[in-house]
Amino acid sequence: MRCDVVRERIEEGLELPAGIKAHLEACSGCTDYARRWELVHAGLVALGKEEPPPASPGFAERLVRRLESVRGDPQKFIVEAGRRMVYATLLVALMLILGLVLPSSGPMRNSQAAQSFLSEPEIAAMSPGQIMGISDAAQTPDAAANLNGLGGAQVK
Repeated sequence: MRCDVVRERIEEGLELPAGIKAHLEACSGCTDYARRWELVHAGLVALGKEEPPPASPGFAERLVRRLESVRGDPQKFIVEAGRRMVYATLLVALMLILGLVLPSSGPMRNSQAAQSFLSEPEIAAMSPGQIMGISDAAQTPDAAANLNGLGGAQVK
């Protein structure tokens, strides 16, 4: 027997025939579905027995006003509903566009860009000159003086 047929019969809430009971013993997915359906059904029955909360102050007046405005001009209701649908559609389209445009994994989109950055142990092993992009030859005092335009003479 197919699982979808068994699940439909479970949802009906009637007595299950022997063929469906045999399927439930053999199929763990349908057994789990039957258990969850029983829990949902029991929850709905318990919810139906509880008294609904009282309406907020002014609820009846607001409801009557809204119904009168719709009853007076049904086209207005259709226009408002259409406008809300257009706004919702535009919002969904905007979210889809943003989802496609924005990177999916933060500032670096691919692994090649992530590999171009140095890791912390590599940075710790480098000298300050290497980090700043200055060659080791330019770090000598004479070279530093030449860079400053002093021609090797030291100023005191």
